[in-house]
Amino acid sequence: FLLRPVVQTYFGESASYVYQKNSQILNLSQTVNGWTMTLTDCVGDDNRLYVGIEVTAPEGTVLTGQGSPLPYGIEEIDIDVSEDAKHPGAWYVNQVPDDSETDNHLRFVLWMNCQGSLDGKALSLTLGKISRGDGTCDFDGSWTFRDIKLDLADQSIRLEPQVSVPILDTTATLTELTISPVSITLYFQGEGLIGQCQRYPNGTNITDPTIVLYDQEGNVMQLESRYAPFGSRAGSGDNNATGELWIVQSYETFIDVEALDHIEICGVTIPVKQ
Repeated sequence: FLLRPVVQTYFGESASYVYQKNSQILNLSQTVNGWTMTLTDCVGDDNRLYVGIEVTAPEGTVLTGQGSPLPYGIEEIDIDVSEDAKHPGAWYVNQVPDDSETDNHLRFVLWMNCQGSLDGKALSLTLGKISRGDGTCDFDGSWTFRDIKLDLADQSIRLEPQVSVPILDTTATLTELTISPVSITLYFQGEGLIGQCQRYPNGTNITDPTIVLYDQEGNVMQLESRYAPFGSRAGSGDNNATGELWIVQSYETFIDVEALDHIEICGVTIPVKQ
């Protein structure tokens, strides 16, 4: 790749320490009709996989990246995983700013909502049709990357708090809590949650519970984000008789789990320091 790895630059210098411990450099390129796509790097956990993408057009092509939101997108996305892995439940791609708005490079981040870790699994991607928001198509071809072996570091903290938490106008027991540099997962059980899948069906974006993370000095490390694509997801079981609720929440940037001291969920403090 010509510039720095895309996922690294997307999350910024403040996350560089965590990125170095959790990232995988890919540096895989395909050229079609003079257009080159490079998968630069990736970071992921049980719930989310980020893949950095760099596109280089033929010399002399000007790809103007001005505007808000940035105008370019990848319209065709096909994702496949090895037979021993679950297919991602959703995905999204967005353009990332680069150092020049009038050169022949474009950068993107592909987000995938996973259903279990893809560590050690094979990922295949077909990506194509580079177009602008106004419908103009700059490149109508596609690139295919097959059997990318993923080697994702797992720094997750996995706890079984068994504490009562006020949530969704009731009280439920937080039975499982998983915190990684990429996301946080909460699993609740309780009779008061029976029927909640009518209110929050699987995959719903939600605003409850409130989540605050603190470092070992007592400073707020990371508030949850409600603004990133697929920033929060909830599922409440397959039927209305299931008294359970699982919530997946991603962050605006990576967090250093080694510096994490405790977390507050709807005002309930849960120690997580190892």
